[in-house]
Amino acid sequence: MKNNSIILPFNEIGTADLPLVGGKGANLGEMTRAGFPVPPGFCLTTNAFRTFINSCPQMASFYTDLANLPDEDLVATRKIGADIRQTLQTVSISDEVATAIRQTLQTLDPNAAYAVRSSATAEDLPDASFAGQQDTYLNVRGETAVLDAIRRCWASLFTDRAILYRQQNGFDHQEVALSVVVQQMVLPEISGILFTADPISQNRHITSIDASYGLGEALVAGLVSADLYRVDTRSNQLIEVKIGNKKLAIRPLPNGGTVQETLNDAQRTAQVLNEKQAVTLTQLGQKIEAHYGQPQDIEWAIADGQIYLLQTRPITTLYPLPSPRPNDDALHLYVSLSHAQVMTDPIKTMGISIWKLLFPTLKPSGPASYSQSITAAGGRMYMDMTHLLNLRLGRKAVPAFLTMADEMMAAGTKAVIARPAFQQRLPKLAQKPSLRDVFYYIGPIFKTAVSFLFFRDPEQVLAEQTAAIDRLVAANQQRIAVQPPGVARLRQARQEIGQAMFNFVPNFPALVGSGIVSQRLLAKLMGNRANPDDLTAVARGLSGNVTTEMDLAVGDLADLVRQSPELVTHFQQNPPLEVLATAHEIPGSAPFLAGWKQFLSQYGMRGPSEIDISRLRWREDPTSLLQFVIGNLQHSTAGSHRTHHAQMAANGKAAGKRLVVAAGWLRRPLVRRLIRDGRHYTPGREHPKFYLIKLMDIVKELLLETAETLIANGRLEQIDDIWHLDFHELIDFMADEGGDLRPLIVQRRAEFARYHKLTPPRVITSDGEIVTVQLHRDGLPAGALAGSAASSGTVEGIAKVVLDPNKDVLAKGEILIAPFTDPGWTPLFINAAALVMEVGGLMTHGSVVAREYGIPAVVGVPNVTQEIKTGQRVRVHGDAGFVEILQDVEEATLSRL
Repeated sequence: MKNNSIILPFNEIGTADLPLVGGKGANLGEMTRAGFPVPPGFCLTTNAFRTFINSCPQMASFYTDLANLPDEDLVATRKIGADIRQTLQTVSISDEVATAIRQTLQTLDPNAAYAVRSSATAEDLPDASFAGQQDTYLNVRGETAVLDAIRRCWASLFTDRAILYRQQNGFDHQEVALSVVVQQMVLPEISGILFTADPISQNRHITSIDASYGLGEALVAGLVSADLYRVDTRSNQLIEVKIGNKKLAIRPLPNGGTVQETLNDAQRTAQVLNEKQAVTLTQLGQKIEAHYGQPQDIEWAIADGQIYLLQTRPITTLYPLPSPRPNDDALHLYVSLSHAQVMTDPIKTMGISIWKLLFPTLKPSGPASYSQSITAAGGRMYMDMTHLLNLRLGRKAVPAFLTMADEMMAAGTKAVIARPAFQQRLPKLAQKPSLRDVFYYIGPIFKTAVSFLFFRDPEQVLAEQTAAIDRLVAANQQRIAVQPPGVARLRQARQEIGQAMFNFVPNFPALVGSGIVSQRLLAKLMGNRANPDDLTAVARGLSGNVTTEMDLAVGDLADLVRQSPELVTHFQQNPPLEVLATAHEIPGSAPFLAGWKQFLSQYGMRGPSEIDISRLRWREDPTSLLQFVIGNLQHSTAGSHRTHHAQMAANGKAAGKRLVVAAGWLRRPLVRRLIRDGRHYTPGREHPKFYLIKLMDIVKELLLETAETLIANGRLEQIDDIWHLDFHELIDFMADEGGDLRPLIVQRRAEFARYHKLTPPRVITSDGEIVTVQLHRDGLPAGALAGSAASSGTVEGIAKVVLDPNKDVLAKGEILIAPFTDPGWTPLFINAAALVMEVGGLMTHGSVVAREYGIPAVVGVPNVTQEIKTGQRVRVHGDAGFVEILQDVEEATLSRL
């Protein structure tokens, strides 16, 4: 039986044997059986490893010590690893295993040179890469040397780096076993690594080849700068050659072992591969990728003009392609809706499907369906902009629009548009939309916006549209509730989601557009007549923004706590959820509890990362909300939030009066009107999202009820399972009583965990290319972090990096450094002196709120939550769009003493 085998030759191994021979061994066997040019060899299975390990009496104790290792304790890891390796070097290989090895060597060539490599059973899997974790021994000659190399390979499962990697990635030390690959060595003139997808740009149609002289270990170990060859797999054209400085080569010695050979000047700068070899390698790589069904990282060698494959493994670092894939051969360009919505965490399947329902396909009637423009990649949402970019107007308008959401996204889009190859590969439109078609959809919005801007009372319009939110939500809820429970009610909920956008057209888009247009017209009309500070101030201290009103209500909650000194102490001395659970026992808590109930009735459906329906709302988990209250109690005074907002409002009105005076008599009436428009319509930018979040709250309640029913019927394991299904799947599942989606849910749960480790790109193409650009600012100080200016002003202060509003409190005057913010974060702004974010643009949530609060903001600063540390003193240049780190943590701490 194969399962009991000690040794398996390559030609008897397939991918199903991974538990026996590990990733490397399984791939070598699979390639051999598929007819690829692989040097012969065999695998010592995990049965042999376990026999060896079990013969060591100390291993049970060692495994216990490994299980109890503190996280990332390097000192403890080094000690236990050294102890295990030293002990295993003294353990003899059993006679049965040793005899099997000798007999197998005789069937090959006992006098040949062999490479002895490890192959861990969790190695080179799609979810992890153990490459290089254990040791490799080259040019091993003779039975005794091979046996010794095998023993050392087994012991190398316990190197420091292997132990740490397993610990960091959640692999049980005792469950990971080691196979050993013994492969007849090729003594190559040239060797290298081939990636069937470019690991830098991630373009799936570009093969990247590194090549150097001698054995590949010099390249793998980073001892040489190899030549780089890039080949376009569609045309088999060599598109780039970059000659490396190849200082040395590793060569085999006649009696075993290797030596480093210094290369002469001519060899160092010579081109290792010719074009024919590069293309031949590329074509072979494409065959291997096709065989495995995914991009591969391949080690290869050339000896006596023959290409040999030494191993292959999946490329684990590629960002997933947008799905569903386009049904044509055109080049499609996708931009990240997750960045535009300033929430770059992965979203579960149900959450993405709801947004695909929300984005209409320009059909205001008929059954709800998924938008063809919204795709998913790595748990994030992307919008296919290709058809818009097919239009000349679209190629101008799309980057301009994206600039308001994220400057780097806009720059990346511009970079792709400018490429001749992109325009050549645009899909052919059967019929371009006419001006009449465009006006059919845009016309009502334009007409309503003109009415709002120049004819209607702005105060009345804002009040009407605010009231419309509750009216629309009530209608949604009523239409869902009248349906019978089960499939019919879910179908109606799906229909309500699919029609939601049409419910607020044309009024909500006209409201938001009027706010933007009025500010821009005002700035243009005033020209150099206006003080720039007045143009900024006139847009601050606004009333009617549903998110700002919510933030002020959070401050009111803190003031209600302040009415009872005992309650203040209770808040300051206990964890947030314990505070709430026992607040009723505290004297004087009744006003706060009444206010709390009222707040949740208005805003309980909100919370951090609320665009994902699976995320907990404040009604479900108020931890972050209570943290905001605690932060206000610790770092603010009673009524200060209302006083600050009133001061901003007074400053805004005063600035408006100065602008009217500066306008001159001819422009004065229009300037006065535009100021009034801006101060009433700009707050309406949050209305569409506020409505959608309220609608999602209704749908979430229905989905949770559905999950409970499915659990009761034994069809789901837990509530959270429902978030790993899309809406269509759920309805079909409910209608098919015999269906079982639990395997799919398990798969998606594992994928979602993996998505957390991915960094989502702002712009990606259907080829998989991640389009990256750098923001350039001339004349920046050395070390400055460049981003986009989002709210004016310059502030120095102590940085506070906040990754989770559930865990952190912001002190008054600290500078908020965050990956992103949404309405669930904005109560933090009450204490913030400035805002710095990794994503965002001029019109995204954090930027607008920062301007309304009158604090400087710089957004779109790459990796700023890693670049800046909590406690550092920084300076935020909100006008120029950059951040300086002035003092490290220690210096900043000393300067405050």
